[in-house]
Amino acid sequence: MKTYDSVEMKRNLRRIFLFNLLMICCLGHSFGQPTPAGHQGSKKYRVTAYKISGGTYTSLSNVAEAIPKPTMYIPSAFTPNGDGINDFFGVKAEGLKEFKMEIYNRWGEIVFTSDDITKLWDGTYEGKAITSTDVYVYQVKAIGNNNDPLPEEKGTVTLIADGAGE
Repeated sequence: MKTYDSVEMKRNLRRIFLFNLLMICCLGHSFGQPTPAGHQGSKKYRVTAYKISGGTYTSLSNVAEAIPKPTMYIPSAFTPNGDGINDFFGVKAEGLKEFKMEIYNRWGEIVFTSDDITKLWDGTYEGKAITSTDVYVYQVKAIGNNNDPLPEEKGTVTLIADGAGE
């Protein structure tokens, strides 16, 4: 069994600390082009380890690929009044390969449909702004980058029309 003196142990601990610090810092920097909002695919990272003295790198890692877990967030209301805050309704997601959303009014008519997660509903129906507050039903189907289907999401979204409640 090998024994270490305190100077050698401190040196090794310092190297481990610096390597871990570099890993944390470097993992925040991705390589390659950004992907469209909502359709984040895998991200690639490379870690560079440096000597304590010197300043030149001594080791460059292989490229590691991180694949995000497919996730979705669906808001419960929006206000398409043109103020720039919550003017559109859509799904915020990561790690999706395929996506489809349908929105229905109280009579079961489709008021909006999209298979592009970056295409958001602006609160119109047949080209006209909806002028009264109402509740709509949505249905979202998605497949993750891992080719596994996500559970189908069904729920309601409230469109809060401009001037409602006044």
